[in-house]
Amino acid sequence: MTLKFIVFIVAEILIASIFAGIGQIFYNRLGFDWKSILKGVIERLFLAFALIQDVPHALTLFGTLKLATRLKRSDEGDSQQFNDYYLVGNLVSVAIAILYVYLWKNPSVLPFLQ
Repeated sequence: MTLKFIVFIVAEILIASIFAGIGQIFYNRLGFDWKSILKGVIERLFLAFALIQDVPHALTLFGTLKLATRLKRSDEGDSQQFNDYYLVGNLVSVAIAILYVYLWKNPSVLPFLQ
């Protein structure tokens, strides 16, 4: 269990670095957006926990909450570029959470997780 947690932390650090790099390409900003990184970690933890507990309906709840927050933001006149970044970022986040659940339920895939 401890090794799984360490793998999760390392993966989240890598993911934060990748998203920060992508954010720099889209927004020409240097550095990490710690608020966004923390939100992403919490989202993936929520999704992974829900899927581990066999509650796939959490994906619908997650999508609804993300859509509701996005609709509010679209009133502010954001660009299409941000919409694309937002969509891709959320899809990647959900895919990573699903990968975490797969690894949690099938530790034999990575022998060092056993």
